[in-house]
Amino acid sequence: MIIFAGADLLLKIGGFDMSKFENFMTRDCLVPLIELDDFAPAYKALAKENIKRTGRLANSAKAMAHGEELALAARKFFSVVGAGGSLGQELALLIRLIVSNLKSCVYCTTHQVNALAQMGLAEEKIKNIHAFETHPAFSKEERVALAFASALTLDSSNIDDDICAHLKAIFPPKQRVEIALVAGAMAFFNSFNDGLRVPMEEGALDVA
Repeated sequence: MIIFAGADLLLKIGGFDMSKFENFMTRDCLVPLIELDDFAPAYKALAKENIKRTGRLANSAKAMAHGEELALAARKFFSVVGAGGSLGQELALLIRLIVSNLKSCVYCTTHQVNALAQMGLAEEKIKNIHAFETHPAFSKEERVALAFASALTLDSSNIDDDICAHLKAIFPPKQRVEIALVAGAMAFFNSFNDGLRVPMEEGALDVA
């Protein structure tokens, strides 16, 4: 079992303030949601690929469609980085889940939970994501990756030396970069979706 020297880390990881969830459910999106037929051609092609893979068109993609070229670049970037590279999809999704929780992004957290459930991840991990440092469901590698991703999200300029040492001991440079990229990309999408008040799709409300 690994107990990180950054003892206050878990104190900062507390999950959602439910009053924020109530606010999230009633606020209006800051941009109209564009439908697929009105997407720019290249962005529409990418969206159709995502629909084939996931079976849905996210409201986040509809909101971002206003950005055209920038939106296309952002979605391509997240599609590749969000998959996690050599980390694998499960660890990438766990990183995305902990970051979304720490950022209190209801929209993104819901989608990470859905994705993890669809791939058959044990519910025990999803429910105990904030106890990753000590809960037996998490592997040593997952604990190290999630600790670094959490610290990166909370205060990237003051990551505890012990967390960094564990990261270097467990992961090669390529995967250290991948962890940082996955966490950083997720934090960006959290800010985009929360900042523009992107609404949850009706089919995801029960999970939210």
